[in-house]
Amino acid sequence: MGGSYEAILYDGRSAAGRPCAVTPTSSMLDLRFGDGTSDAWPYDTLSLISDEGDGSRIVLAPGPKADERLTIMSPGVFRDLLAAIPSLRDQQPTRGYRAAALTAGAIILVLALAWLGYPVLKDGAVAMFPEQWSDRIGREMVNDEAMFEKPCTGARGLAALDRLAARLSEGAGLPEPITVHVRSAGEVNAFASTGGHIALLDGLIQQAETPEEVAGVLAHEIGHVKHRHPLKRLIDVAGIQLIVTGISGDVGAVGTTVLMLNYGRKAEAQADDTALVLLDQAGIAASGLADFFDRMQKKNEDRINFVPFLRTHPPLADRSRLMHSHKPPASLRPALTEQEWRDVRAVCAGVADAS
Repeated sequence: MGGSYEAILYDGRSAAGRPCAVTPTSSMLDLRFGDGTSDAWPYDTLSLISDEGDGSRIVLAPGPKADERLTIMSPGVFRDLLAAIPSLRDQQPTRGYRAAALTAGAIILVLALAWLGYPVLKDGAVAMFPEQWSDRIGREMVNDEAMFEKPCTGARGLAALDRLAARLSEGAGLPEPITVHVRSAGEVNAFASTGGHIALLDGLIQQAETPEEVAGVLAHEIGHVKHRHPLKRLIDVAGIQLIVTGISGDVGAVGTTVLMLNYGRKAEAQADDTALVLLDQAGIAASGLADFFDRMQKKNEDRINFVPFLRTHPPLADRSRLMHSHKPPASLRPALTEQEWRDVRAVCAGVADAS
């Protein structure tokens, strides 16, 4: 089969995609990137993730357990690739049955919620919630330009944050991989969304005085992901509407209902406890998060506008005392190198230059 397709490769760790040209050969997909590098995905290991109903978009993975996702968009691409790659044709029935099972399960859940009472099945709803819906909702939430302005694209700063997130997440047993996004909004805030998506706002990065402060905030948000607080809160707020819109395919439409919500004291305490564990395992001082809490509280007392962070992360005084009283591990390492910290601080510089 001749001809190439324009595509975007997502590595499963960063929100940034890599444009590439994809050419089907007799035995593999040949991926060519703008920087001269290339990759090859053999047909016999490809996994079909999803496609658009009109056949103009297809999402593939190099294997059933791989994090990478290759999105190819072109009229007729679904038909063309299925004709060229037998292994994808073999996956169609399984994929259809799985989608039907998810939809049927969601319908049953809606009926159960209506007849048995919602609180009874909350944990079951979280366990049943389709991964694809969770990822789509989370991705759309953090990419809401009306609320968080434009995405920051400084490649070195994003890469440094990805490495920091990977270091904090190692061995944490997270239910989904972490993807860090940075948005150019000037508010001092950060939040975790569904699907492992975490957004740091540039206002927070600029107010942080050390990389350990950013690491502490990031560890706290990873704590929310570990306990699935974003999804639980989403189900709390949206309830049956969430399931119904999920069945209809419009799952992103309900995501904004939980943007910037207060999780409550219990959830914040769980996230703080997890953050301390993650920071200790990564050899990063927890005092950074305590210092950040202290400064945010002081600025609020001085009537400087830090209300968003305080509104969505209450209360700070007791949590700061917990962090200050925590005994650090014997061996500590910097959260970031000096160069990485400069790169993180400049991660939104391109957005400012373009405005």
